[in-house]
Amino acid sequence: MRRPILVFGGAAISLMAATALAQTSVDRSFTTTAKNCEGVNWSAEALKAYPSIASACQGVEVRDGKTYVKFSGRVERNINRGEQLAINFREGDTMTLTPPANTQLFVNGKQTPVADLQRGDQLNFYVPEDRFVAQVAQDDTPQTQYVIVPIVYREIIREPSQQAASLPHTAGDVPLFALGGFMLLGMGAGLTIVRLRKR
Repeated sequence: MRRPILVFGGAAISLMAATALAQTSVDRSFTTTAKNCEGVNWSAEALKAYPSIASACQGVEVRDGKTYVKFSGRVERNINRGEQLAINFREGDTMTLTPPANTQLFVNGKQTPVADLQRGDQLNFYVPEDRFVAQVAQDDTPQTQYVIVPIVYREIIREPSQQAASLPHTAGDVPLFALGGFMLLGMGAGLTIVRLRKR
């Protein structure tokens, strides 16, 4: 009885240790060698998703022992009333954020629901070193709270009522054979009717 408990306990501890070890520098969004934009080394995943992310950096800040990169951009598109926000940076690159429903952000000096954000609204946010997410302020106080907003790993913007340009070619010549078979069947039925009438 005691042996199965020890086995399951050991397995649980092993899984927790594996989870802790899995969160290494590979999961980091960036590392820094200096506390400025030039000292930020972006992860391969971040650079693959947004090749010009380094040029959009506005500054580096440290809060509670964690390093953040500051970004500032303008809302280019608000898709489906805040489901996705396309943010355009000064270098022309666009990053897509997916804020939680009913989120209020501090934009243009006031709290604004994401559904009400308009094209051209200025949005400031921070990317922490340990996760590739955006953190946007909810208010403008010294004890401000930040909303964590996921970043889409490449433009996956689907506007409503989008259709494919053309249908894929999947059937081959099978419909032509079926059409030919029906034509021969019709000719056979017609000849049978003619033959029965002549009798």
